[in-house]
Amino acid sequence: MTDNNKIKSEIKIKAALYSLYTAIFITIIKIIAAYFSGSLGILSEVFNSGIDIFVCLVSIISIKYSSRPPDKDHNYGHEKAENFSALFQVFILFITSSYIIYEAISRLFIKPDTELNINLWIIGSIIFTILIDINRAKKLKAVAKETNSSALEADALHFSSDILSSGVVLAGLLLTYLGVSKIADTIAALVVTVIIISLGYKLLKKSFNTLMDKVPEGLYEKIKYETLLIKGVEGINSFRIRTSGSITYIDMTIEISRLVPFSKAHDIMDNVEKRINELTDNADIVIHSEPVETKNESINDKIRLVVNDFGLKCHDIFSHKTDNEIFSELHIEIDSTNDLTKAHKIVSEVEKKILEKIDVISHLQIHIDEPSEILFDTTDITENSNEIIREVKNILDENKEVISSESIQVVSTNGKLRISLICTFDHINSFEQVHDIVTQLESKIYLTLKENYPKLANVIIHSEPSKLI
Repeated sequence: MTDNNKIKSEIKIKAALYSLYTAIFITIIKIIAAYFSGSLGILSEVFNSGIDIFVCLVSIISIKYSSRPPDKDHNYGHEKAENFSALFQVFILFITSSYIIYEAISRLFIKPDTELNINLWIIGSIIFTILIDINRAKKLKAVAKETNSSALEADALHFSSDILSSGVVLAGLLLTYLGVSKIADTIAALVVTVIIISLGYKLLKKSFNTLMDKVPEGLYEKIKYETLLIKGVEGINSFRIRTSGSITYIDMTIEISRLVPFSKAHDIMDNVEKRINELTDNADIVIHSEPVETKNESINDKIRLVVNDFGLKCHDIFSHKTDNEIFSELHIEIDSTNDLTKAHKIVSEVEKKILEKIDVISHLQIHIDEPSEILFDTTDITENSNEIIREVKNILDENKEVISSESIQVVSTNGKLRISLICTFDHINSFEQVHDIVTQLESKIYLTLKENYPKLANVIIHSEPSKLI
């Protein structure tokens, strides 16, 4: 049990004990008043208050039981015990009401001359119990709202009906005491019974709905609406709500773009959970995500996903449209690049799947590449590559767009040469302009040096903007 739930349990039990002691005190007063007055109205109140004692005991037991943490036999905990307690209270109220109706009919039609002994002391005792019930119901209602307790809410409703019924009985006693009507007391008892049945029905309906996992009014629509507003949520696949005592259990499967990485998808689910917690008190939330295809996916996105499904990586994906035909090309990284037959077979399968899943592509060209994630042993041979560096600088000097160059490095990796360097360009140039220049320079350096250095694998230029003056 969490500290918060433990505190709530202690608050509920304390309130239930207070209600029990109050019920015992009120019942004793009403027994004495009913004995000396002979009033059916007060007798109905004796039954009502006497039952309160038993009801309070049931509430205390149910609260203690419902506060138990979940176990292997009760994965959702024991909080629904409070709803059974509420149903039991309603059952007792209905039995009491049946007896009062029987006695009232008897006094109206079979024994109409039943004598009553009403005095100011009797009237005063009823007023006193009403004041006590007002204080008790107010306190129980506050605690029930604070802890979301069905049992205490049932108690609060029960004792609110006591106030109302005691008021009706008081009116009947006054009318009888003043000689206005001989049957006022009996009529008051019947009115009390109707009140009890009406309030009991409402509580019965609420407890039954809870036991049947009925969703609280408006909660489903509110949570669904707010969830769909969260950035990254493409839709809701399934959504279920159930309540058990003070806890609301929420299971939801949301749709997230399949292009979103796992860590980002986890952040989106956290945002959904956080928002639901803001909308619902004491919620137990389970969020699951399903990757879905969205209308924002490009052809290149779809190609990358197909390649990834084969457990492979790809880069330099390029798609273009000529007339009504779409051409796509890409580099796929294959582990077994030394075995051309095996590598070609793998790439052919990927190609077939891409054309099958993305039927808008007319032509597909795949370049087999070595794995990028392999960490090669590399030797820096820059100091012994003066001729290579000189030729690189000559090519750069011929291009007027290059303001300066630095950090030219030549390395030997797995028997292949790789050249990297940094070039500075005017900051007023657009990204597209610089990209085109860099691509041309990389190609020119590669083709120029390849003839004399056949082991040259690639040339990489990092571009930087000139400083603002």
